[in-house]
Amino acid sequence: MSNLTPTQISALVISRNQARQLLFQKKLKAAEGWTISVHLAPSGEAALEMLRETTYDLVFIDDDKPDLDGLQVLSLLRQHFTKSAVVIVSSAGDTSSAVEAMKKGALDYLTHAEFKALDVPILFQRLLEFRNLSNQNMELRQINQMKNEFIANIWHELRTPLQIIIGYARVLETGSLGSLKDEQVKAVRSIVDRSESLLETINQILRSRDALHDQKLLLRPVDLRAWLDGFARKPHRGVAKKSMRLETALPGEEAWVLANEERLGEVMANLLSNAVKFGPEGSSIRIALSKTAEAVQIAVHDQGPGVPPEMLAHVFEKFYVAKQGPVRSHPGLGLGLSLSKEIVELHSGRIWLESAGPEKPGTTAIVSLPLCRPEEPERLVGQVEEAQKRKVLIVEDNPDLVEVLRLFMSSISLNLELEAVTSGFDALKSIEDRAPSLVILDVMMPGIDGIEVIRRMNLLPHGKSIPVLVLTGYMEAAQKAMRVGAKEVLLKPFEKDVFVKKVTRLLAA
Repeated sequence: MSNLTPTQISALVISRNQARQLLFQKKLKAAEGWTISVHLAPSGEAALEMLRETTYDLVFIDDDKPDLDGLQVLSLLRQHFTKSAVVIVSSAGDTSSAVEAMKKGALDYLTHAEFKALDVPILFQRLLEFRNLSNQNMELRQINQMKNEFIANIWHELRTPLQIIIGYARVLETGSLGSLKDEQVKAVRSIVDRSESLLETINQILRSRDALHDQKLLLRPVDLRAWLDGFARKPHRGVAKKSMRLETALPGEEAWVLANEERLGEVMANLLSNAVKFGPEGSSIRIALSKTAEAVQIAVHDQGPGVPPEMLAHVFEKFYVAKQGPVRSHPGLGLGLSLSKEIVELHSGRIWLESAGPEKPGTTAIVSLPLCRPEEPERLVGQVEEAQKRKVLIVEDNPDLVEVLRLFMSSISLNLELEAVTSGFDALKSIEDRAPSLVILDVMMPGIDGIEVIRRMNLLPHGKSIPVLVLTGYMEAAQKAMRVGAKEVLLKPFEKDVFVKKVTRLLAA
């Protein structure tokens, strides 16, 4: 990167129009008190090549459709060259485009008339402020990452000795190392209970840390009625310890939802743990399931003291712990409901509490999930920002099939960035430049066929690590593709559900 000082700026101008190229150069170099080096690129492709060699402080995009799509070039720059600030200069003062540009990370969006009247030194000062903020944000992210890794390492180190303590205590409790007196048995059971509570706290902290990173959940059709029945039949330590009764009210018919059973189990474990924590000894906890036309609701009801109305708005905030009333006497980090909310929202659902407060004891936690068909295809979902969308490259020269594949992919996840190319050579260039998460490749291609594309992919850095789904109408070609490195093949014609399942598995791998 160039050494940016208050008087030195390196700028790259992307424009096909020679007259405007001269205008950009003249305007920028006329800024008093600044030394400006201006470089020209006639296209977005040329600019990307130049940016691979040199990092420019400021990039101007002459948004001159249809020859040059400024927003498209901006997206590429913000994904791959984040250290360069970007200004779009457009002939049309389109408000929606300006808003979209700022959302994508542009420093500014100007019309050509506004650029001619621009106070360039002020823009350069904004660039300096942008650079300082970017550097500070990067430092803060690095510090935060170090902190998270440090905390995670501590908790991981604590888990092993805790597991050993619990193991030895369990052995003592069974009398395998000799009989114990009643008081000794009571002490050992206390050690086990407190150690397991601490272990659960550690696991919750680690799950909270994982939630800060990109989550990918593979959702598949689950009969919630049968799943809840199985959940309720499992032994739950807290329920037995407080001599509580776990009751269920489940409908006779099936209730299908798209769910990740492991993460949904975490939600139910959190809700049941809260019900045990706040419910009095010997009381009952009720798990009920009900259906509407479009959704299914799980309700977990306890007989505890209830939640004051002023607290209901805050209980799903991370680390929120009540400071008043009976809740204060119960331990907890305030993470369980926050994590449950994140998981439920990844399932496109909602979670809330209902309570009348101390005057009418009891709290009900309700989870609402959308119904689905039993044959619904699996779906990959995740908390991924737009700049971190997973890239999928479609290599297919038939535009109708490309459109069909795009429609199929739209049912998998909104966090996919699709690119389509029509030749093997273009595919290899895109794979080298953009490193997609998945390549969907037709065998019969102009130039070089799909088999040769896979062979050449394997020679690229990280090329072997990119999964390839091959589409072909010939069994011989499918077998050949698998031999050279394809992860999956689909014989044409194929059904949407089969395609979606294979793509979902490859993206989740």
